[in-house]
Amino acid sequence: MAVSVRTRATSRVSLPSMGDVSLIVLNLLGLVAYLHPFISAGATKNDSRWFQHSTDAPLVFAAIAALCMVLVVAELTEGSLNSKSLAGLGMLAAMAAVLRTITLPAGANLYFLLVILGGYAFGWRLGFLLGALSFFLSAVVTGGIGPWLPFQMFASAWMGLSAGALRPVAVSLRIRGRAEVWLVVGFGIAWGLLFGAITNLWFWPFWVGGPDITYQPGIGVLEALRRYWNFYFLTSFGWDLARSICNAVLIAILGGPLLRAMVRFQRRFNWKLG
Repeated sequence: MAVSVRTRATSRVSLPSMGDVSLIVLNLLGLVAYLHPFISAGATKNDSRWFQHSTDAPLVFAAIAALCMVLVVAELTEGSLNSKSLAGLGMLAAMAAVLRTITLPAGANLYFLLVILGGYAFGWRLGFLLGALSFFLSAVVTGGIGPWLPFQMFASAWMGLSAGALRPVAVSLRIRGRAEVWLVVGFGIAWGLLFGAITNLWFWPFWVGGPDITYQPGIGVLEALRRYWNFYFLTSFGWDLARSICNAVLIAILGGPLLRAMVRFQRRFNWKLG
């Protein structure tokens, strides 16, 4: 009898938490928002009500704001967050928003430093929230509110999420000290390019240029990728490369002490990573 009870107990499948469900839905929403113009051929027509995200951008923004709130409440309820870690999240988001107003040569800025380091130190869930919230606050500060905002919020959130997912990899590989900082430097270089490559997708399906760099419905995935690479290389690569270099220099100089301080903060208030 004891064996059968134990068997039944261990055979139960644990249901995903509300935080897990919220995060999954958020990421699916971001993917659908970005890919919708490529899937629906009619969305790219000038007379379409979806043209240049004129209809769906406000809906996407409302959805990401509501779901982020649900995620915060779920994290607090489930014990993954507490009042101190929530205050830390708000402080980092506000600081990152202010840093985005400081412009460096070639359009680079200090914003990415805190999002990357904060996501890496505090885990992928808080990294997602940090990226989304900080970009929204920075848009309010800089007046950058428009149909592009929810797409930029998703890209920034994915940067924070992936930074949080990087730390368990470093721990499992026993990467510590200066090697850990160089790992994050490489991550910052990659995201300096990825951020621009992702955010350009919000408008590229509607943009009209040369035949080799313009999207057209029905051209196929491989041809679309080839044209997008041409477009990206000609229009954004130089600016994004400057951002990558800026990320690398800042993380190499400030990453060590900032990471140690953030990790101590996370351990002191003892909330779960992820």
